[in-house]
Amino acid sequence: MMAMQRLKGMEINEMLGAIKRIEKRIRSSLSSVQKILLTTDGSVTRTLEVLTGKPVVVATVVRTLIDADDALAKDLKIKSGEVVNYRVVYLKNPDSDKALVLARSWTPIRGLNESIRRDLTSSDIPIGKIIISHKLETRREIESIDVIKADDQLAEAFKIKVGDSMLSRHYRVIHNERIIIRIEEAFPVSSFL
Repeated sequence: MMAMQRLKGMEINEMLGAIKRIEKRIRSSLSSVQKILLTTDGSVTRTLEVLTGKPVVVATVVRTLIDADDALAKDLKIKSGEVVNYRVVYLKNPDSDKALVLARSWTPIRGLNESIRRDLTSSDIPIGKIIISHKLETRREIESIDVIKADDQLAEAFKIKVGDSMLSRHYRVIHNERIIIRIEEAFPVSSFL
C-alpha cells in the first residue's frame, strides 16, 4: 500500500516573509486586520461577521461543473478530467451591494456525500458554514499570499478601478488528508485599514 503524502501549507515564517514582500510592493504597511484575513486558518466568513458586526451572505456569481484540466488536477491531486464544482461568490453584508471578499473555489465532486454536494452545487451558503453544518473535521493549508491587480470582475465586485491593488491568498481545505476544496480569496488593499 502506498503511503499518503501529508499536505503542507506555508509555515508562519513564510507567511511573514510574504507579508513583508507585499508591503514592499505596495509601499505601505498592511493593517492587522488585513494580515489576519490573509493568514487565518479559520473561517473567513466568521471573521468578516465579527469585523463588520453583521451577518455575511453569499452572492453567487458563477456556479458550474467543469472537467479538471491537467493543471487543476495537479493542484487538487485528482485525475485529469474529473468533475469539479467551480464557484465564484461575493461575501458581503446583506445590506450592501459591495463585496467584502471575492472567493473562487474548486471542489472535486467525487467522494462527496450527497448533502454536501447539494449544498456546494446549488445553494448560497458560505463554504465555512457548509463545513460546520456537516460537522466536517478539516484544516486549511495556505498555499500563497500575494498582491494582484484587479481585473474587470474584481473591479466590479469592489467598486474599484481595473488595475487597483488587491490582496489575495490561495488555500486548500483538507479532510482526511484529501483536498476537498481549493479557494482563492481577494479583497482591495484599500479595505480593512
